Amino acid sequence: MTAENKDLELGDIITLDDENGEPLGDFEVIALFELNGKEYVALTDAVEDEAQADDVDEEVDIFVFQVDGGEMVPLEENEEAAVYVKLNEVLEGIELVDETK
Repeated sequence: MTAENKDLELGDIITLDDENGEPLGDFEVIALFELNGKEYVALTDAVEDEAQADDVDEEVDIFVFQVDGGEMVPLEENEEAAVYVKLNEVLEGIELVDETK
């Protein structure tokens, strides 16, 4: 997987391409974290406007990749469980803010 941006920050919208260079879509960076000396990024489908955000189900798909040399690489099968446990810890610490209030 490749992304257009190499210096990722929370809230960034990036376009992912598959192995053949075909765009998979736009994704938003929702978490950046380290585990066992490796860096990881968590992404979810990007929501472009407020009307679209209102249509999003309670459940969202979250995709996690290891960041290695500016490239996002899929998780190894043996590290998936530990990475998702760490992601849950990171996401528990996030306070959701309603900017309309």
